Amino acid sequence: MDLDIDNIDENESSFCSLWSRTHEKTDYVELFLNPKLGDDYFFNRLNIKNSCYNITDILNSIKSSHTNYHDSLYVHLISNNENCVKFNIPKFGTMKILGLDVNKYVLESDRIEIDVDVIDKNHLYNWIDVFCRSFDSVHIKDEVTNIISKHYKKLTLLVAHHYSDQVKYFAGCCLLYEKKESIGLYCLGTIQQFRRKGVARNLIASAVRIAKNNDHNLLIVQILTEEGYEEFYKKLGFRTIYEKMLYSFEMR
Repeated sequence: MDLDIDNIDENESSFCSLWSRTHEKTDYVELFLNPKLGDDYFFNRLNIKNSCYNITDILNSIKSSHTNYHDSLYVHLISNNENCVKFNIPKFGTMKILGLDVNKYVLESDRIEIDVDVIDKNHLYNWIDVFCRSFDSVHIKDEVTNIISKHYKKLTLLVAHHYSDQVKYFAGCCLLYEKKESIGLYCLGTIQQFRRKGVARNLIASAVRIAKNNDHNLLIVQILTEEGYEEFYKKLGFRTIYEKMLYSFEMR
């Protein structure tokens, strides 16, 4: 793994740790768990870092020591990690880590019916509400509120508004997280009734401006290929940096 991938992967791991109630790290694996977030492949996960020939023993040990967690644990394995042996648990999907050269990104004129604001401490609830509605996750709003309220100083929270018939509606959100000389774009979502109206494009354009202003050359996103958004990002100029194989392990 080269240095750039190391930094990018550390950005993602550090971001995930903010959402975890359990965060354990060894020389071989890094565990993130939060039962309050439900069955989530991004946040409830085990990152395999180095040689892991005893992965079955590690998984069974986690299962026996975290009996209060009943959803799946998602194992994330960088696909070029040749030090890891194959293990006999179901494959869940393929995650691609994409990068955008912000200096080559051509900023289009913002659509006049959409604007994007950076959210401050006094308006965190707006971001939380849009996030939960965008991801159909109203049932975890209390936990998201706890996480965002605790860590908001480490994040740049963006909310998009859509104007229709002279009425301003909350339409979408995302956040930026800076770590290890890299900046990641996370939690990009649009409320269902405003999808396919350019909301996500405007949020990404705002993220590019912030990345450039903070002297970053590369903006990072993660996608699960099975969700079908890869072409959308490629049309904007994002390119694959590396991939991860995701596997699911039943903790019940």
